[in-house]
Amino acid sequence: MARSEAHRRTYEQWVRAFAPELYRYAHRLAGDRQIAEDLTQETFVEAWRSVEKQKHEGRARAWLFQILRFRYSHFLRDTRRHRQVQRLTDHADEYPPAATQLPLDRLADQDEIQMALGTLSPLVRDTFLMVFSEGLTCRQTAESLDIPMGTVLSRLDTARRALRAALTKAASSATKSTAVVSSNSPAPRHGGSVSS
Repeated sequence: MARSEAHRRTYEQWVRAFAPELYRYAHRLAGDRQIAEDLTQETFVEAWRSVEKQKHEGRARAWLFQILRFRYSHFLRDTRRHRQVQRLTDHADEYPPAATQLPLDRLADQDEIQMALGTLSPLVRDTFLMVFSEGLTCRQTAESLDIPMGTVLSRLDTARRALRAALTKAASSATKSTAVVSSNSPAPRHGGSVSS
């Protein structure tokens, strides 16, 4: 009984210490608050099931993020499978296209950074977020994903280029829409006569 009490205290400590950053990471991955909450909750359920297996206290954070990434990959796989089955059984005129979109595909509902992150492939986005959101080094990321360091660096470069292009495009679109609104606005009235 004492052992399970110690596990409960360890688990509660993990929840207090890591839940906010796990949620933020899940939100950046999924682009949806509800899905982020679900992923965070699933991460802690899995952690509770395996609490006795985590022997190294200093590795708990990395372990929890690994569980979260695993849960997210399952979410993507299950969502894709569901979409494929739905396409086979549904008629296009019965359901609007937005009903079958992934949260990452509904970029109009997201802020500019989330939209830019949504343009990245899951592998590139995951690698990018591990370094820039979780704060892992490139070496730690390579070890965690079991990939060569060069692959991490290549994915980071791809992510930076894609994010820069997406954010530049978004800024350009915002500037153009502001200019269109300004050009369509009536000229201010000055009360005096205009001389030529």
